[in-house]
Amino acid sequence: MTGTHFLIVLLVAALINTTFYIFARKKLGIPKPPWWYKPVNSTQGLLEIIMLILLGFSVLRFPPEIMLIFFLFLTSCFRTFMEWKYKREEKQYVHYLFGAVLFLVVFIYMCIFF
Repeated sequence: MTGTHFLIVLLVAALINTTFYIFARKKLGIPKPPWWYKPVNSTQGLLEIIMLILLGFSVLRFPPEIMLIFFLFLTSCFRTFMEWKYKREEKQYVHYLFGAVLFLVVFIYMCIFF
């Protein structure tokens, strides 16, 4: 996969994700999150750090582009579950769920075409 094509795919995904987030905030009344993501509890923070360390090791073995998208997919799934389980009233999990589905689509696209 060329770097330019990967960058275009990421920019399109970011644009779609941002557009959905703006729409969802207005439609569902999702409050604006803080600038930096704060984990729901310490377990979530610890597991996300472990996933980041595993990403660092897996990049040495597998293609970095695919591992990055896979990591973003797993992180979005994990955040969706934690937000849904512990902060359901804020509805922030809807945004993370959309991000997880979007990263899954990008991951499948990359696996098929590259």
